[in-house]
Amino acid sequence: MDEQWGYVGAKSRQRWLFYAYDRLRKTVVAHVFGERTMATLGRLMSLLSPFDVVIWMTDGWPLYESRLKGKLHVISKRYTQRIERHNLNLRQHLARLGRKSLSFSKIGGAA
Repeated sequence: MDEQWGYVGAKSRQRWLFYAYDRLRKTVVAHVFGERTMATLGRLMSLLSPFDVVIWMTDGWPLYESRLKGKLHVISKRYTQRIERHNLNLRQHLARLGRKSLSFSKIGGAA
């Protein structure tokens, strides 16, 4: 699971994309949009309940730890590399999610 920041219209209208990524199938299983709160995380967890997830792999965001207490929860950058790469792909393809360091236009010049 991971979350990604974005905005609607103006940066003051922040929204977060929370989603779960299946590492084996390399696809998004479920997603929700909202504020970066326990309630939004809870909505994602309820969408995932039919899947009987055995191992939860996340980054070190404290709300994950409190919400996944009592479950097999792995906190590691090693196991979140694919979802972080998926975040990068989303930022590259959707200009609103882009960061200035990766998305820019070059004017003229030889390739």
